Amino acid sequence: MNRILFFAILSALLFFSCAGRPGRRILTSSEIPDAPGADSSYRITDYKGRISGGNIPEWVNIYLNSGIRGLESTNEYHDRYVFIGRNEGSSFNALSQWSRRFSPELDFPRMAGTRIEARLSTGVTFPDEEYGSFYETLVCAAFDAQWAGAVREDDFWIKREFSAAPDETDNDYPETGSIPPRNNEIWEFLILVTIEKSSFASQLDNVFKNVVPKPQPARDQINAANRVKDRFFDGF
Repeated sequence: MNRILFFAILSALLFFSCAGRPGRRILTSSEIPDAPGADSSYRITDYKGRISGGNIPEWVNIYLNSGIRGLESTNEYHDRYVFIGRNEGSSFNALSQWSRRFSPELDFPRMAGTRIEARLSTGVTFPDEEYGSFYETLVCAAFDAQWAGAVREDDFWIKREFSAAPDETDNDYPETGSIPPRNNEIWEFLILVTIEKSSFASQLDNVFKNVVPKPQPARDQINAANRVKDRFFDGF
């Protein structure tokens, strides 16, 4: 089975099997490119505060160019884990409502759980086979946990215009045989959430300790789970 398709199916199954996951949709770094737009040609045509003479905040610029890893490598966030709530679409009003309703208390568990799930999947082709029931049990526990200390630090929006490649199957221009490029504009809302590394690590340790996987994983799966626990924050 194609690995990308496998992870898409597995993530969907985990989503519905973890009853405590928040219902609102939040795009996170494991579901979208870590550096948004890195593989696309686009230009920013509008952004929050532009009309009043404001500039794009530095954290947004760093995220757009270097992703979450870039933000966590700065002096400002060296002792905090950074999470970005991201949503995009064609309706500014709907996205504004999503941003207003975003709550660290309610929405951070999904952000944390998704990043933990991504960490467990790093370097592993089939994590449910590698770790057995420990994988799903831990991910669900992370989604259901009541995480303390997550802070909504800022939010911002941009409007991006993408230069899409022409569709060679388009027959709207049969006389010239020339198909002009298509532009696509979307609004993108970003919410910056951080949490102290020591606090997050302590709470995750409690999640690990309280996980009781059923059925009991095989011995090699338990060993694999213990190995990843010991070096969990390497590359987290």
